[in-house]
This record gives sequence, structure tokens and C-alpha cells, in this order.
Amino acid sequence: MKLGVVVWAEGTEVRFRIAEGARVERGMLAKVEDRGRVYVVRVVDFKPESLLSPAEVAVISSKAGKGDGVLLRDRDLRLYDTAIATIVAQIDEDGEVHGPTGVPALFTPVVELERRDLERLRLHTGDLPVGYVRFGHTPVDVVVALDGARAIPHHFLVVGGTGAGKSNFGRVLAASVLNTRGRYSLVLFDCENEYLLGSKPGEMGLAHLPFSEEYLLLITHRVPRPGRLGVELPELGEERRIPAYPLKMDLSRLKPSDFTLTGEFSAPQEELLWLAYKQFSEEWVSVLLSADSRTLYSRLSRLVPVNTINVTKRKVKHLTGDGDIFCRDCGYDLATAALSAVQRGRVVLIETPFATEGEEKLLATCVARRIFHAYESMRKEFPEKWEQLPPVLIMVEEAHRYLGKQALSIGDVRENIFSVIAKRGRKYKVGGLYITQMPSELMEAVVRQALTKIILSLPTKPDYATVINHSPYLDDAEAEIKTLDKGEALVVSTPSGFRFAVSVKIFKYEDYARVLIEQQRRILAAEATQAARS
Repeated sequence: MKLGVVVWAEGTEVRFRIAEGARVERGMLAKVEDRGRVYVVRVVDFKPESLLSPAEVAVISSKAGKGDGVLLRDRDLRLYDTAIATIVAQIDEDGEVHGPTGVPALFTPVVELERRDLERLRLHTGDLPVGYVRFGHTPVDVVVALDGARAIPHHFLVVGGTGAGKSNFGRVLAASVLNTRGRYSLVLFDCENEYLLGSKPGEMGLAHLPFSEEYLLLITHRVPRPGRLGVELPELGEERRIPAYPLKMDLSRLKPSDFTLTGEFSAPQEELLWLAYKQFSEEWVSVLLSADSRTLYSRLSRLVPVNTINVTKRKVKHLTGDGDIFCRDCGYDLATAALSAVQRGRVVLIETPFATEGEEKLLATCVARRIFHAYESMRKEFPEKWEQLPPVLIMVEEAHRYLGKQALSIGDVRENIFSVIAKRGRKYKVGGLYITQMPSELMEAVVRQALTKIILSLPTKPDYATVINHSPYLDDAEAEIKTLDKGEALVVSTPSGFRFAVSVKIFKYEDYARVLIEQQRRILAAEATQAARS
């Protein structure tokens, strides 16, 4: 269908007159064919063009306001609408897709992008599907899929206001990772108990996926010992038995690095932690928690001031909580269990609905530190084995708490494990999945280094301005970001080969889960038929 005709082109901007009766929406893709080339353009805004005098505008608007009929001579010559678009790609005669090196001629027709043109853009060739291409608010039957091997080490940033669909996207991404059957790993921290079974009755979670019994590890308070957790799924009339591990970490398994890399301790306090570890070995945390400050002062040879001991004890107590997760003599080590699963290409779901803020922080740091250290050491010492490890993505909910401008700059507070991963993780196949509703609070380096961005609806200018200023292809995206509905997103992923910000309708998790379940049933049926024949 013809959408219009080019009336201006300069740089990468094209303006076209909208054809009568044509429906053009912000964010939609169109094409302009000229001299053997196909220019793919993305609509970013609209502008009416008027050759009416101010007097004519005054008269006509007055009549229209009163409900009188308006007769305008040569209307199509003197008043029409134009769409402002950006050239996002150029398809040459040989079918190769490049960045634009030219502009279409004036008065060239602008037409709808066909399915085969969309497929040439290779938005569907990745192995982590997340949604459908969207024109305006209308999804098109072309899947958008990220390239996991290239995108995961370079970090993901998911931004959106309250109710924009961040949790739904997290479940969709987790399902796609599960569906790769061990090609990638993902670590999720679920403080709301919404990933396993959904957040309310009728919703679906990761447990509904048939391959969850093999590729999902659940770390939870629901089991007293390692084993399998039986989960009833009334929506499917089935039961799953999910591999599970207790949400327990023996204090004797903690190292000073687990505490220092929370970013909560000053240099003198870090020295105290290492001194206590050297002095008391595996019992160092228990001794710090149970002994009074004066006793510690004496047992540490009076090398540390009593005030430093008091403050450090208070911080350690805040992080370890009341003993429900970080326990004495329980013998469990959830961080090692998580690392083992990650190295085997599993999705690790850690449920923390009753954890305090301090326990959440120490727990996330313990798990992330062990994974990063293991991958880093493996690459340096056994590069052949490191090559076999799956890329891993570690989720950081409320990322501004760990990677905020203030979190790493107040007084003498130190760097934390997530800032280390943000800077160095890509070298070792360890990526961060940073989720926040306040990207303006993040360090600029974190926003810039996350090369895959999922931009959901953002209501405030400082937040969407931060993302726009530190991302490619978003210069003209402000208007679209402000008008996104729930579940709609702009996706930027240069590692996946996307040459522009793609307008996407994120899958609704329940719909996507049913598709994956049906695919698995067809595979099993085909295998059964093949076995019967043989």
C-alpha cells in the first residue's frame, strides 16, 4: 500500500507527504525504492504543512469551532500532513543490508514494508525471542529475537515505569533462555515470588515450561534439603518436579570478599574483615557476631580501634540478618550450588520473599562474586575449559541501589561486585541484566556499556533523556517512548545486529509459554512416532 511521497531528504532524515486515506503511525517502518536501492525508514513524528495565511486560519478555525461547514479551495495543495522519518537501513541490489549511504530522490513513493523486507533486516535470526515487530500499537507477525552469544556478555538494561511490563519481560527472557536447553545461563533473584508460578492465580511461570524439570534450579525456603519440589499446575492439569536447593548459606562458607564487594565497607573496615578471617579462619563471621567489641579488640592484638569494630559488627549483622538464610552449622552453600548449575547451562531462580534488604544484598553479592571469580579464573588458568562455559546473565533488580551514582560515591564506600561485572564482565562471558525504573540514577558508564536496551514506557524526562543520550539510534525516539503502552518497547541491541531501535510488542508471558509447551508436545509426539516406526 502506498503511504505517501518523499518531499524532503537530508542527512538521514526523510519527510514524506502522507497519502489520502493512508494510516501512518509513529514507530512504523516503511520503504522507499530508488535507483535499485531500498531505503528502510522509521516514522518518528508528524508535521502538518500549511500554505494558508494567518487570516485564513483565523476564519476557518472560527467557523469550525462553531460547527459551520468549511469550504477550502485547493485544499490538497494548500494543507496536508507530512511524516518525519529516519533512514535506518539501506538494502542494496544484492540484498546486503548496510547503514544508509545515500538518500532517496524527491517525489519517490513511500510504501508499506513487506514481510520479506522485514526478514532481510534479520531481526528474527537470534536465539532469544522477546516479542513481535510493532507498527504503532499493532504487532506484526515477525518475531524479534536477540543473539544470546553476542548480547549476553555486553549486558542488558531494562527500563520502565511502574506497571510498564518489566517483570513480564524478565519471565519471557528466562523462558527463552530455558528453551535454548543449556546454551546460556541466567541467575534471577525473585523477591516477589512471581517467576515460578506467576504473581496471581491464572498466571503462568517458569514451572509451567516442560523443560524446567531439567534446566531450572530453584533455590528456595520451600525445601529443607536438596532434592525436587513437586509443583501442581492446574492450568495444565500436570505436575512438575523442579530441582531445588534450600535458601541456606553456612556462615563458615563466607569470605571477606563477599562482604567487601557489597560496597558497604570503608577501607579500615575491610582491613578488619581480613584480619578477623586470618585470625579466626572459618569461624570468623560467627566470632564477629557473637564476641563483644572489647574482646575482639584484645583478640585482634589491639590492631583495630574499638569504634571501627563496633561499626563493622553492626554492618555484618545487618547483612547476615537473623539467621534464616545465613545460618550457623547448617552445612549448606547455595552460592556453590548456583555456580555449579550456571556452569551446566541452567536458569537459577533464587526466591527471597522474606529476606531483609541487607540479606538480599549479601546474597546477591555472594552468588555474583563466585560466578565472576570462577569464570575469570577459568579463562586465565584453563582457557580451553572456559571456552566451553555458557555465557551467563545475572539479574540485578532495582539496579540503581547497586549501580547508582550515589551508591558508589558516598564518602569512602568502595566498589561492589556489580560495578566490577559492569566494567569487566564482558571479557569473561559474564553479563548483567540491570532492571530499574530510574535509569537517571545509574552511573553513566553502566547505561553506556549495556549494549542491549529494552526501553519500556518511561514517564519522566530525566529518565528517558539518560537512556537516549547514552544509546545509539534513539535521537528521535523521545515522542515514541512517552507514548508507549504496557508491554510495548523500543529494543536496541547492536550485538544482535540490529541497525536501529526496533519497535517491539513484548510477548505476553502466558501466550509465549503456551507456544513453547505446544512446541514441546509436538516434538515429543514426533519422537514417539519415529520410535514406533523403528
